[in-house]
Amino acid sequence: MFALFAIQACKTFTQSEVSERPRIIVTTDGETDDKASFLRFLLYTTDFDIEALIYTNSMWHLQGNGTEWMHDMIDEYARVYPNLKAHHHGFPEPEYLKSKIYVGQMEQVGRAAVGEGWDTPGSNKIVEVLLDDDPRPVWLQAWGGLNNIAQALYRIKESYPDQLEKASEKAWIYAIAEQDDLREWMHEEFPRVNYILNQSQFWRVVAYAWDRLNPLKDHEVYTREWTTRNIKEVSSFGAIYDRDELEEGDSPAFFHVINTGMRSHENPSWGGWGGRFERIGPGNFWIDAEDDGDNLKPLWRFIIPIQEDFAARMQWTAASNFEDANHAPVVKLAHDEDLLVKTGSDIKLDASPTYDPDGDELIFNWWVYPEAGTYGASVEIQNNDNPEAQMTVPSDAAGKTIHVICEVKDNASFPMTRYRRVI
Repeated sequence: MFALFAIQACKTFTQSEVSERPRIIVTTDGETDDKASFLRFLLYTTDFDIEALIYTNSMWHLQGNGTEWMHDMIDEYARVYPNLKAHHHGFPEPEYLKSKIYVGQMEQVGRAAVGEGWDTPGSNKIVEVLLDDDPRPVWLQAWGGLNNIAQALYRIKESYPDQLEKASEKAWIYAIAEQDDLREWMHEEFPRVNYILNQSQFWRVVAYAWDRLNPLKDHEVYTREWTTRNIKEVSSFGAIYDRDELEEGDSPAFFHVINTGMRSHENPSWGGWGGRFERIGPGNFWIDAEDDGDNLKPLWRFIIPIQEDFAARMQWTAASNFEDANHAPVVKLAHDEDLLVKTGSDIKLDASPTYDPDGDELIFNWWVYPEAGTYGASVEIQNNDNPEAQMTVPSDAAGKTIHVICEVKDNASFPMTRYRRVI
């Protein structure tokens, strides 16, 4: 009997598809926490192919918050861009980022802004991207309302009906809460579009300090002192972070597709820095999933490495030499990520090719993510704090999947953590 790993009952992406940088379109209503999220987002542009940055509105901000603030923040990014380039060649030039900015719907909210006469430069750009010949998925991040995304899909359905299926297959919406009245209408009109709704995980983990609710809420990464020391006082770029502590409700939308090694963008139910989600109903609608019966844990379990990584990247803005800052471990496996194994067999897990670009000591932690697999129970891993570990495949795991995470953290002053998922 075999435990069959990596075949799940939903659409997933092949390894070749996700090894490339994901295509990203951000729509934002410019709320204060959006601006804090955007600052952090700029430090992770190494990981994305940015197709568009779109000003929009929401039910909370009917006219959005202006059409200049992203330009202004990119100007601040430009001041530290030479330093950033010393640490990663993938940072895009400031003018390139500005060329991706579009104005979307700022006059009407929700369903009332979808239909004939409601096309915008932002919605037209979404149409262009969804209809192009690049087969990669397009991550449509709704930091505000959905009207520009909905209008783009409407336009494709009305003007290019023979390409609607192609566009729907490419579109992956990651929405932070419901910020207008469009979700149900979109499910009815475009059932093939995958739609992830982060309704709960973001709120009490990364959004508002006054309503923080998770077991790590008193950890120092949530404090004003930590934010001041590690973000605001580091450089001119950090100084524009307009929050006294972590309040970035929209950041999980791009956390989900950062290349951490968790492979969360292959399947929302696998979990990672952007949370974990389960599909409900007959369509492609994904909602907050639970880890250990807690629908916040899929996000808060990663909040410490998320914040540590932010602090480490902020150091790049102040360091003109590679040697003067920390960089993430490069986690490599000596075997495939997806394994087909016999039940009852002993498996060697080997991450010995892993290295640190700065020569730092590495701390290994192999652990099983029960909720991510179909086996659903924990499995003991021997020598889980070593590069080489062992586990015995349970005898009752035939036809099931088990997700094993290799977590590697360096021991630098500003530590960084990366992963490899073995399924």
